[in-house]
Formats: sequence, C-alpha cells, structure tokens
Amino acid sequence: MMPAGKLVRMVVANTVRSPRHFILSAFGIVIGIGAFVLFLALTQRAGTVLEKVFPLDEVQVVAPSVSLLGKDTSKRLDDSTVKTILTRPEVESAVPRMNLAFPAAGRGSFEGTDLKFEVGGFADGVDGGFVQDDERIRELFKDWDAVQNDTNRVACEPPPPDPDDAVRQSPRAAKKPTLPKPAGAAWGDPAASTGSAGSAAGSGSAIAVGSAGSAAGSGSAVAVGSAGSAAGSGAGSGTGSATVIAQTGARWDDYRNPCPEPERYYCDDTERMCKHRVPVVLSATVVELYNNQFAKSHGMPIADKDLVNFLIQSRGLSAMRFSIGLANTTVAGSGGVTNKRPRRVEAVVVGVSKRAMPIGVTMPIQYIERWNKEYLGQEAATAYSSIIVKLRDRNQLAPFSQWLVDKQGLRLEDNIGERFATVIFVIRLLFLIISVAILVVAIINIGHNFFIQVSERRREIGIMRAVGATETDVQLIVLGEAAVIGIVGGLLGIGLALAIGAGWNAFAAANIPRFPFKPSSWFDFKPWIWGSALGFSTVFCILGGYLPARRAAKMEPAQALAAN
Repeated sequence: MMPAGKLVRMVVANTVRSPRHFILSAFGIVIGIGAFVLFLALTQRAGTVLEKVFPLDEVQVVAPSVSLLGKDTSKRLDDSTVKTILTRPEVESAVPRMNLAFPAAGRGSFEGTDLKFEVGGFADGVDGGFVQDDERIRELFKDWDAVQNDTNRVACEPPPPDPDDAVRQSPRAAKKPTLPKPAGAAWGDPAASTGSAGSAAGSGSAIAVGSAGSAAGSGSAVAVGSAGSAAGSGAGSGTGSATVIAQTGARWDDYRNPCPEPERYYCDDTERMCKHRVPVVLSATVVELYNNQFAKSHGMPIADKDLVNFLIQSRGLSAMRFSIGLANTTVAGSGGVTNKRPRRVEAVVVGVSKRAMPIGVTMPIQYIERWNKEYLGQEAATAYSSIIVKLRDRNQLAPFSQWLVDKQGLRLEDNIGERFATVIFVIRLLFLIISVAILVVAIINIGHNFFIQVSERRREIGIMRAVGATETDVQLIVLGEAAVIGIVGGLLGIGLALAIGAGWNAFAAANIPRFPFKPSSWFDFKPWIWGSALGFSTVFCILGGYLPARRAAKMEPAQALAAN
C-alpha cells in the first residue's frame, strides 16, 4: 500500500492539475453548502428571537375566565395550586404573579416632559429572586419595607398637596445644608446651626431636625429628634446641634425631598417617614412600544434599554423616579372598585428585565399583596393572576399543557409561542430539505464528472497498476480527490453564506426601520453549523466519488493500457 505522505501529495497534484474538473465538481457543493449554512443560521436567529418573545420552556399558567350571572367564578390560583404544579416531574420551578387589582395612576417626568399614565391593570408583582438580570436589579429589586433596622427610615415632613393634580410628581432632592437663612425662606432651603442649641424663626412655620434643638415661629413648628420640643407660637428648647428647615408659603413646587439618600428614599405622606421607593422593572416590549408609538408622536427622546441603563448610571436613580396614586385613575368615569382613601407612594425604575410584565411595570410581589389587602381585602391578597412555570425540557410543553386542561381545569396564557415554534420548525425543515436536495444534485454532478475523469485517465490508472499500485491505492486516490473537492467547496460555501449574511445585515440596518425585537444580525452562524456544513460537504463528495473510484480500482492494467 502507498505511504500516506505520497498518497496525499498525489491527490493534491491531481486536483491542481485539473482545474476545470475541480470547478465543475465543486460548483454544486459551494451552492448547496452556502444555502445549507445560510438557511440554518437564519432559522437559528429566528428561533432565538422567538424565544425572547415567547419563551417555550417558560410558560404562564392562568385560570380560564368563567362568569355566572355577571359574577366571576373562575378557579382561584393560590399557594395550593403552586404546590400541585411543583409535583409534576417536568416542572423545574413555579413562581406566582399577582396583578394590582384596583385603579392606580402614575405621574412622572422623563427628560423634562411631564407624563401621566395608568398603573392599575398594567402592574403586577413577582418574587424578587425571580428577577436577577443584572447586578443593579439584584441589589435593588426587593421588598424594602421588610428590611429591618433601616437607618434611613427617619421621621420627615411630607410635601403639601398639589392643587393642580391628585397624583403629584416625585419631589426633587433637597439642597445641601448651608448657613441659616433669614425668615421667609422657602420649603427645602435648609439652615444649619451648631453648638449647644439651635434655633429658627419665621412668620410661617419651622421644622427642626436633629438629635436635639429648638424651633420658634408665629405659625407652627415640628421638631424631629431624640430630644427637643416645639410650639406653634412659642419656642422649643434642647441641647446639641440641629438642622432646621423653614417654610413660608407651603407651595408644592418649592418642596424638596428631605430624606437621606433622596435618590432612593422619599417622605411618605401617610406614615410621615422616609421610605425606600418601590423598585420597578420594565420589559423590552414596553420600551419598544414607547419608542415606536409614543416617543415619535410626542417629540420625546428614544429610550432603548441601553439608554435607560445609561440614564440610571450617569444621572442616578432619581432620573427614573415617579409617583403612583393608589386608588386614583387617569381613566374618566372609572372607579367604584374601592372606597378606601387614595394615597401616594413613590417608585423608581431600576432597570429593564426580561422577567417584567410585557405591557406594564413589575415590582416585588409583597408590595402588590399589601396594597390589594389594604384596598380590596384578604382574598385579593392571596389570589394570583398567573403562575410562571419553567420546564426542564421545552419538548415537555405539550404533555404539561394537556395535564393542566384535563386534571386542573387550567390553561396556558396563550399558545402563540407554541404555534410560532411549529412554524419555525416547519420552515427550518423546509430549508434543510432544499439544501439537501441541492447537495444530492451536487453528488450526482460529482459522480458524473468523476466517471468522465476515470474514463479519460484509464491509461494513467493502468500505468499506476502496472508499477505496483494496488486496487486500494487507486480507490484512495480518487476518493481523496473527491474529499479535497468537498473540503474546499465546503469552505467556499461557508464563505459565500457569510458574505451574503453580512451584505443583508448591512442592507437591513440602513433600509429596514426599527420594530420590536429587531435583531442586530439576521443570522446566527454558530460553530456547529460551520462544522456540520464542512462535514456534510466532505461526506457527500466522497459518496459521489465512490462508484467512479471503485470502477477505477477494478480496471485491469493491460486492458487500461490497451484502451484508446
């Protein structure tokens, strides 16, 4: 048998010697492999985008809507339902979600524009451990009201009512303390006095904040600290140092947030204590809808995920704060769900998360539970709107869905994702069939070309056999030439697919407008696609050259040399 090194050199020499034969044989392989790689990369990207829109291994379980004489009699989703779902072997985890079940209105400012929006019906809660997209969200997205020994939870004076709107904007932070101001200073203009005693006077009212201090005024005074006193028309006394905030007109526009860490804390109107703002996350869908439907028509800046994160990082959390008026609404004529007195809380957007409610805002579920209990009662605080179920394998979605319907009387929130997954699968299969069909035609073309080449090289083959080449040597030479054509043709096909993909991406970026979940690249050229393409091209070419190689190996030397 011929040594491997000599065999390789002969194969390469024969391939280079016949460029015409090489081009004719490789053309079909290049086209077939190019189509194979391009179609697979396209469907791979389509599947990735689909999973962002409709996660197939993560579904939401809901109760079918049932009404009897105008009353909702749908099955309740509660903790027992969650435990039942967790008993299924295909379920990895089950996390409940709870909707805000009564009206609420939001108001805030984004890049200088006053925004008013409805929160009731567009807000839900989920466990903080479920939302872990980045470091900032992991740190901030939790129930801050449950934090023990929070040193920032101190007494404070809430802002006065806003005469123009029931839902007030989140106030700005207070200025840094300076020297004492004269009488008649506005809200938020602090004066600091240090020594054995501090004092403040004015024609309106005064607020003294410190471990001890005094305040006097002809109106009213509030003293906050571990010691001290205050009187409306008299004076308060104490020892130590004090920070004094004086107020005259009690105007909303002049009020400044007096709480420590004002980017994160606000003065609660009801408890008159500094509380951490409710952390909120948005979904990429909300950002896309804002960009495409709202920002352009209102002349507002585009706010993609990167811009939201940039604003938080560069300007602090205060850039994304807003107020929520519980039991208020922006919808005319609505109401009657609760008779409780409206109140205001403040919230802050801490990031963009794939775990957020698709259309609305998501916050830690403990806030929603407390608010639902406060305004609607205990039953509303224990009923979940849906349960997020993560499956161990996306292929188990069908049997799990059938079990929900047959045994539990529940259903998946929608099966759009499942339908799209089926469509993507069919398209991918169709593209693969087209690619394989092109490769089969290429195999036939290679076999035909090699049959012709073997006929043209009969005398050469006869001489090789006459000088000692075995049937195996001749067969390996022909198959080696086919393998070289497959490798080179496969590489050229991959290069062709990459070039077409890059050209389309450039065209799409310049000519196709933005739309929700528009990918930065329309193709996902994963390494396994390249490896599969190169392997298929080599194997298919060897298959195409097998019969001509076998025929060449069976030639008798004398007969081959005698042929014309």
